[in-house]
Amino acid sequence: MHNITSPEMGSKKMNKNILIVLGGAILAAVLVAVLVQVTLGGKKGPVAVSENSVEILVAAKDLRKGHELEDEDMRWKSWDEDALFRGAIIREDDMEAKDALSGRLDRSFGSGEALVKRAILKDSKGNYVVARLKEGERAISIKVSAEDMVAGFIAPGNFVDVILTYTHRKSVSKDELPQIRDMVAMSINKLAVETVLENVRVLAIDQKAQMKKDDKIKTGKTVTLAVSIRSAEILALASEMGSLTLAMRGIGDDLVNKDEATLTDARLTTIDDEIRAETIRLKKETGVNLNTVKVYNGAQVQTFPVH
Repeated sequence: MHNITSPEMGSKKMNKNILIVLGGAILAAVLVAVLVQVTLGGKKGPVAVSENSVEILVAAKDLRKGHELEDEDMRWKSWDEDALFRGAIIREDDMEAKDALSGRLDRSFGSGEALVKRAILKDSKGNYVVARLKEGERAISIKVSAEDMVAGFIAPGNFVDVILTYTHRKSVSKDELPQIRDMVAMSINKLAVETVLENVRVLAIDQKAQMKKDDKIKTGKTVTLAVSIRSAEILALASEMGSLTLAMRGIGDDLVNKDEATLTDARLTTIDDEIRAETIRLKKETGVNLNTVKVYNGAQVQTFPVH
């Protein structure tokens, strides 16, 4: 006996297969859509600026530790108000970036990094002297008395000249010409004085680096100066050679000029010059020449120079 399938039953079976294929296609499409969404989810478009955003101060470029902030070092950057952190410098009204922060940095900042006030060297932490040193400068302290610092009227921020008074040990060989020995003897007796540094900035007096309005001028014993490396070496040596005196300069007087010869105790007065002139006059009048020997032979007189 043969089974005979009616046309109606074959049509139902075909419709069922089509539904299965369509369902599978729809499921595959959904899975592909999910995969695409997951794959492209990390790629974000332009971030919309929040309505609750503010502007904070950031570094316009890489800034190194110790750098003195300048106008072009800072800029404003939009920042989500909900993401604000403690210490952020927020822009008020139309404030310029250059007016928001100033001073010398206590740490380095990368470009775009938010600047904070606590990163500026604070005077109250004993960093005043360090913060006031310019690039290449050194701070060095010297001991002076009140008389040696204009009776104590020198204050931090003033400019001074440093004068060294020292004992000169002159030594002239006995074999030198008498004229050379005389020249040395008349040039210096014992003491000499020189201006070893000019137009030097005063950083601090004793432990005090700032003068307040109600402060009295302090008679200091130790003065800290801002100098170059070479000048620091000069001061270190000069302190061992003799006594140092500070001469205060006028405001705006930055002239540096030292063309004159070193002043000595012998050159300070004219008494030696007067004695020499009088000696020469007496020699001419008396015919005495201490640098020659006269030999008398009867009526003949011979003069021989003495070396």
